[in-house]
Amino acid sequence: MIKRKRYIIDKSFQLRTTFTIIGLVSIITAVILGVITISVVYNNNSLRENNTKITNIYEIENSIFVSLTSLPEAVKDVNLREALLQNSRNHDRNMETLNRIITDNTGIIKYNRILLASILIIVVIESIALYVILIRKTHHISGPIYVMSNFMKDIIDGKDPKLRPLREKDELKEFYNLFQDMVRAVRKGERKNP
Repeated sequence: MIKRKRYIIDKSFQLRTTFTIIGLVSIITAVILGVITISVVYNNNSLRENNTKITNIYEIENSIFVSLTSLPEAVKDVNLREALLQNSRNHDRNMETLNRIITDNTGIIKYNRILLASILIIVVIESIALYVILIRKTHHISGPIYVMSNFMKDIIDGKDPKLRPLREKDELKEFYNLFQDMVRAVRKGERKNP
């Protein structure tokens, strides 16, 4: 069959249909993306605040512990010395844990930003893909209507249109077949009634 170079045959129908669907999808996507954005911003702010609080706790605990451990080495009580050593080990573990939490929170904040940007990029790509798909799909509807319109113009102008089959992926084939039957019937009627 003949392949057309233009995909937009009926601008009004094709663009209206395409942009109506894309608009609806965009509104739904914008609402979902808005909810995700609000959640990400809220969670990132909470994580940042928690990091600030953890950093303060870290500094206070470290300061307290340094003060406690700076007691004179002359502490002769073995139990007190052992308790200080145990506290020192616990303190080091706590400091490592706090550092790990701060690092994890910072990673989550970064991941959330990347996730949000990725979703936005995917939405843009989705919109472009949807546009292309819808233009192609509406082309398979507009094409047969365009062909039938040209045949009708030929008949009105007194010409004998050369009917041809539709392309493989065109829609409205049953309607087109009925249209062809009508054209043939009109031709027969013209031959019978000269």
